[in-house]
Amino acid sequence: MTICRAWLCQLVFMAVFAGLSALLVSCSRKDDGVRPVEIKFWYAWGGYEGKFLVSLVGEFNAAHPHIKVQPSFFNIGDKLLASIAGGVPPDVATVWDFMLVTMGESGCFMPLEDKLNEAGIGRDSYLPNIWDYGLYGAHKWGVPTTLNCTAIYANNPLVRAAGLDPAKPPRTAAELAEWSKRLTLRDGHGNLKQLGFAPVTTPIWIWNFGGDIFDPATRRFTLDRPENIRALSLMAEMYGGIGYDNFRRFSAGFGKLDSPQNPLFVNKQALREDGQWLIQMISKYAPGLDYSVFAFPPAKEGGQSCTQIGGSFWSIPQGCRHPGEAWEFLLWLIAPTQSARFCAELRNIPPMRASIEQPEFAGTRSDPNFEFFVQLVATGKARPLAATPVGQQFDEALGQAMEPVLGGKVSANDFLRNLNHTMNEELDRATKLIGIE
Repeated sequence: MTICRAWLCQLVFMAVFAGLSALLVSCSRKDDGVRPVEIKFWYAWGGYEGKFLVSLVGEFNAAHPHIKVQPSFFNIGDKLLASIAGGVPPDVATVWDFMLVTMGESGCFMPLEDKLNEAGIGRDSYLPNIWDYGLYGAHKWGVPTTLNCTAIYANNPLVRAAGLDPAKPPRTAAELAEWSKRLTLRDGHGNLKQLGFAPVTTPIWIWNFGGDIFDPATRRFTLDRPENIRALSLMAEMYGGIGYDNFRRFSAGFGKLDSPQNPLFVNKQALREDGQWLIQMISKYAPGLDYSVFAFPPAKEGGQSCTQIGGSFWSIPQGCRHPGEAWEFLLWLIAPTQSARFCAELRNIPPMRASIEQPEFAGTRSDPNFEFFVQLVATGKARPLAATPVGQQFDEALGQAMEPVLGGKVSANDFLRNLNHTMNEELDRATKLIGIE
């Protein structure tokens, strides 16, 4: 697949070249000053999370009678692109991080750096590594909504049963691999009955081996670095000790993760990569679970430990009817108090320094396990993937092609060298097509 054939660019360029100038005219229309200006806000949270966000919108509307925000839930993707192409975009919308640069550089969103600067919001306003989150060129095409990061959860009774101490977690990746062996149990027929550990998030392992995926200075993928190859080789070794086919059969029997049947809750998995949101699931579905969390270990004892930040952004689409009012609402929404309240409800981490110190966020931080995640971000031990115009292609390519590596059919060396060549070619096509210098 090339970016030239991607549905994303087809829709993007329809918006940019087939009617953008006409749409911008509509942004300058003045309201009569009598009725409130109505703006459309598309958000991507359902359930209780969405209900709380809607309640925040209600508070904004009550305090700002000249603006009426109309919130609507939507699935991020085609609908937003189609609305921009069709000339009827919302005024504020949620966008996944891997989509932000491609859409922004293609003309889908308004740049926000000048507005942030006027509001006194800059690099120091955010937690470490967050200001550059989603930034590829000179423009900030959105502001981060909430942050997630990942650590390793331990089912403490299972760890102790293996003669290990959950209070003294593995200090190196090799020690973690040894823990996985001791925690993996089989029945008399050799079938898995308890999974020790199965690594998932490839970038984290690469970083903890001293490698990296992309060099922002040269704007080139660096997937074939020796450190990266060693990291993927260890991941493959961990699965090799389990048997990848055995792992697939066993994990197919896992219950729904957001349920009482989560494998960590029912003693089917001793160690698990997961985000801070799992804490809320534990309190709901397994309140008696004896568990702990620890950081991803580095390749060498005493080395740097790092984890990954992920999330979404709020953006203002080009061609919206009311960009001024959209920014006024968005600025209110990302302010420390509102951000702290929203993140506390979601059990996510606020992007700004001031937000994590708000009283509204203090209740979540009283849980030492949740505070562990907050500190990973606050101390700079969590980082996002570098933003690129081919973020979606990379995410898909990495996920789809990892199975042969973990299954031992393709070496980490061959996989990463091929993927590095492919992604740099895709990057060249994308930057030329979009017109990024």
